[in-house]
Amino acid sequence: MAPTPPNDRHAERVNRKPHSLPAIPTAPTWTEEIAALKDTGDDLAVSLWRALRNVRIWAATAPEKRKGLFAMGGRGSRDEVGYACARAPHLVEAFGTFSFLLRCPNQITSSRVADACTQVYEWAEARALLHTGMHFAEAAAIVDPEHPTYAINAGWMCRRAVVYDRAAIWYERGYKLAVRFRHHDLSLSRKESIRALVEHGALLKDQGREDEAREFYELAAKRAARFGRKRQAAVVLHYLLALSAEVGGFEESLDFAQQAFDLYPIQDRQIPALAHDLAFLMVRFAYYSPAITLLELAVSRTYTPELQTLYWGTLARAAAGVRRRERFEEAEQRTLHFIGLYEEYAPAALVNLSEGARSLAEWDLSEQYAGMAVEFARAREDVVVERYALDLLDKIATRELAANEQQPPQADQIRILSRRLVARLHKWKVPGPGEPGTP
Repeated sequence: MAPTPPNDRHAERVNRKPHSLPAIPTAPTWTEEIAALKDTGDDLAVSLWRALRNVRIWAATAPEKRKGLFAMGGRGSRDEVGYACARAPHLVEAFGTFSFLLRCPNQITSSRVADACTQVYEWAEARALLHTGMHFAEAAAIVDPEHPTYAINAGWMCRRAVVYDRAAIWYERGYKLAVRFRHHDLSLSRKESIRALVEHGALLKDQGREDEAREFYELAAKRAARFGRKRQAAVVLHYLLALSAEVGGFEESLDFAQQAFDLYPIQDRQIPALAHDLAFLMVRFAYYSPAITLLELAVSRTYTPELQTLYWGTLARAAAGVRRRERFEEAEQRTLHFIGLYEEYAPAALVNLSEGARSLAEWDLSEQYAGMAVEFARAREDVVVERYALDLLDKIATRELAANEQQPPQADQIRILSRRLVARLHKWKVPGPGEPGTP
């Protein structure tokens, strides 16, 4: 689905016609749901699938016809829920809601059902069960179709699960719902409209549409500045850094990093990610040495396994750039370990391993990793990494070594920002249970 260009006239048009929402995406088949849930384990998968089916049936039934919609099962159904709760104790409350849905389908509220679906989505996301999380995030958005947060959550999980067409629909819907929501909750309306724009931009970046992504980011930045949302402005600048670090210039990217750092709260959960992205920028331009300290701290304070895949890969590349072979091999093994468990960031991590091997003139190894990166990138529809990996294979074929270490043109600014990031990382605390960012 092609997005509408995000200019100010578009924003005004949305404000004038907040009712013109894109239709909710067609529900997946039950076989797709089963395939997605199987990674949770057989017993738990069956319970989750039945809960998901019941929620969809309930949402599709007119409220006046819900009484007696389900015939509540006997002891077998209660035992099944009990087993599921034992397997996933974090979902006890959610399963309690799903059981109440069966008993009293005409009494339960949409918000309570949507909240239970959201609990499952968050539980699944924290365990890298992306398709499970996607189905329950979408279910929440279907149950409570007027709330922007649920629509944007659905877009987020569809994007992570590489279901891009559905993600685009949910993001457009979430943005328009957020604008409409200003009549009910102005603060939430502003927050979610910015979130919808920046995450839609990230979706476009994943698809290799960098110019369109930048337009969405810039519109999100304008809204964040206009509404005085300092922390969200930092997030938008961080997204701009991530985009520019891959395809932009060094000075512009460094400015984005500096601005994001200045705006982020001291203990923000994104500080390790900011350190990694600044380090990746330096590695891309062959400023390896100043990147290594940042990367070692970032990876030691990142407790999300999927991100460790990415961070270790970047560290391997930086270590190889300064010919620290043993450090490269250690980081390489860590990267491969995480790739075996979590594939989301595998394409980028494998490219970095290939670049590291190229720095060490390990041509066969470099070719192997670049070839794997192409395969993983195609599987995840990662156009940017696939394009890079194919170009990398051409360089490997001609035995073109990676760049030797360079001296950064803005050494003082890099040194000061790096020191401030290092100091903040030394004091950084792991998010507590239940806080955003906790795996």
